Amino acid sequence: MAPILQSLLMASMAVLVFANVMKYPEVVPGPSLPSLEEVGLTSAQLYQMGRPKSLSSASTPPSAAAAHTGCGPTDSAYANVNDVIACYHYLNNLGDQACHVPGDFHTVIFCVAGGAAIGGQGLRGDTDHSCREVAAAALWAVDHCTRSDQSVAGFQSVAGDDDVVVVDANRVYLGAS
Repeated sequence: MAPILQSLLMASMAVLVFANVMKYPEVVPGPSLPSLEEVGLTSAQLYQMGRPKSLSSASTPPSAAAAHTGCGPTDSAYANVNDVIACYHYLNNLGDQACHVPGDFHTVIFCVAGGAAIGGQGLRGDTDHSCREVAAAALWAVDHCTRSDQSVAGFQSVAGDDDVVVVDANRVYLGAS
């Protein structure tokens, strides 16, 4: 019995050591948004929050009938869903903080994590939406566009504003460094 107990103890210690050294990709806020340190979060915490509640229970769900809603649009746009979810948690934690979206089809990057990014594009003039609203639009793609390989890419208008589109995609696809 002693060898079995010793083996279990060693296995338990190995799990604890592995858990303490697990590395998460860095979550990098977009320009003009507060750093993780400023909001009291770490990349590890954002990844450990797990999958959020579905869009139907999000605090500010965007319109399901929005004009600019879809998955993809190409295979090269897809990124790891857990990276997108980490960015979702960052943006959602900013609450009513303004997420600025430039107009005239310019793209802004709100967050980069691992190989993924969440960005926004204004179709007309510059505008601001709460980062919580941006996060809710990003969550739409997580809920509706995640593939069986756990990759996601999609876009959704913000809070019924068809002039502002939020995109979840591969960071290279969105032009994020």
